[in-house]
Amino acid sequence: MRYELDLPPYETRGALATFDPALYRPRMEVDSKGNPVGPPVGGFVLAGNVIPQYNLAEVQKVGKRVVTSIDPKNFAPRVGFAYSPFDSERLVLRGGYGIFYSRPSANYIRVAIDSPPLYAISRSSTVRLEDPFFPLPLPDQFPTFVKGVALAQVVFDRGIRTAYFNQYNASVQYSLGKELLVEAAYVGSHGVDLIRNVRINQASLASPQHPIINQVTGETITTNTPANVALRAPFQGVEVGNFQQVQSTAQSTYNSLQMSLTKRLSRGLQFLAAYTFAKSLDNAAGGSASTGDTVDGFPGRANQFDNRANRGVSDFDRTHRFVLSYLWDLPRPSFAESSTFRRLLFSNWQVAGIITAMSGLPIDIVDTNAGSFYFGPNNPASRPSWVPGATRSTAMSNVPPGYFFNPLAFVRPIVLAGQVIPSSNGTATAGANGTDFGNVGRNVLRGPRQTNVDFSIISRFPISESKNIEFRAEFFNLFNHVNFANPISNFNAVPSTSINSTGQIMGDPGDFGRIISTSNNPRLIQFALKLNF
Repeated sequence: MRYELDLPPYETRGALATFDPALYRPRMEVDSKGNPVGPPVGGFVLAGNVIPQYNLAEVQKVGKRVVTSIDPKNFAPRVGFAYSPFDSERLVLRGGYGIFYSRPSANYIRVAIDSPPLYAISRSSTVRLEDPFFPLPLPDQFPTFVKGVALAQVVFDRGIRTAYFNQYNASVQYSLGKELLVEAAYVGSHGVDLIRNVRINQASLASPQHPIINQVTGETITTNTPANVALRAPFQGVEVGNFQQVQSTAQSTYNSLQMSLTKRLSRGLQFLAAYTFAKSLDNAAGGSASTGDTVDGFPGRANQFDNRANRGVSDFDRTHRFVLSYLWDLPRPSFAESSTFRRLLFSNWQVAGIITAMSGLPIDIVDTNAGSFYFGPNNPASRPSWVPGATRSTAMSNVPPGYFFNPLAFVRPIVLAGQVIPSSNGTATAGANGTDFGNVGRNVLRGPRQTNVDFSIISRFPISESKNIEFRAEFFNLFNHVNFANPISNFNAVPSTSINSTGQIMGDPGDFGRIISTSNNPRLIQFALKLNF
């Protein structure tokens, strides 16, 4: 049993700030004499121990840790067993379970230090020869917050929790004689309270039956256009598309079948062959988001408040993976016994290598021009929709020459003025042309499979009992095999002239669906000579 108490951080000068939606006030209240009353406007807060140099009377003060959540129940039990039934020396059953906590990275602190009203300024010490005369008036060297300018900011949730994982496994090991060991195992994991970024200022949809009353202007809004998203957003004064909150609301699951065959060193040969059949699912974008320690992951590209819409196979998921590693002490040929020189030349040679073959990475089909009814015309980021009748299988069949997947299987989710917005479930219509969330799921396609062979040859020439000279020749990507990277998956790569008024591709798809890069390096050969003593 372990106990891990992870207290929220604090800064000795109180230089921590964030945004608290629960304390958000769109405008200042005044009394009968016109004097402001109640808490300050806005939802930004400062640490309660802030020093006078950083203090702003207009900003609310909270506890010195800013984060309110403390997890006092972070118990981490772990249990495991090994059992050999029937007193067998060949068969062993193993299993285990444990809870493991993951602390956020140091970026967690960076977000709190950079949040308004605080600001980080970086100055370069590089000396440059420029105009020797100072411009007049002198330019302002410090940032100024101008009212009416929307903030694009990443803040953190004051109720953020400690991410943790339930990890479990069960395996069967069987010895095939004295040299071979075969193992089959189930390995699983369930991540809870993982870190992800959420666009909390996503605009709501309005209708005559469900109007939106702007909290600042008091204006009643019944239509939906890309131009009025700021009026329909829940928080005024910050950007609709780029105002993100770091939350601990992501989850993940990992399930795998892992098999291996191990040959212990005998007669100069040892090897390990391992195969994994696995699937990882989560609702947090970003290569490391499922580990629970990132605050830089890109927010989900679907409805920010629908976890199911952002759930899919993890960005790093690989269905199949096979790895073979080996080491072989080459026997000395018989003709080398005829002289001392030949014995030295042909003795103590080894070859070793690693062979890897695996499925490709997921492909996330996105459209950076979709979602304008929710994020506006400048910051949309969603996914396209399927062409009616198209599926994953059809997207990977009838592929045009030069493409990895069929770009014609996708359509931009354009909604014309007067049409019902599909994501509203029939409750809202478009007041002007715009784009909706697409219905393509996250990471629906799979990229090209990848293989690699590394090889090395080693020889040791003895000098004395404790000294030898080692020669190594190492070949990375021995056969100079090309592994292609994932294709361009942004629908926005389609030329605008090829997209009709309903979002369909009617001409050249451009680079959408093309592979234009590789994911590995060409063959690399290196030689080394070492003195071991």
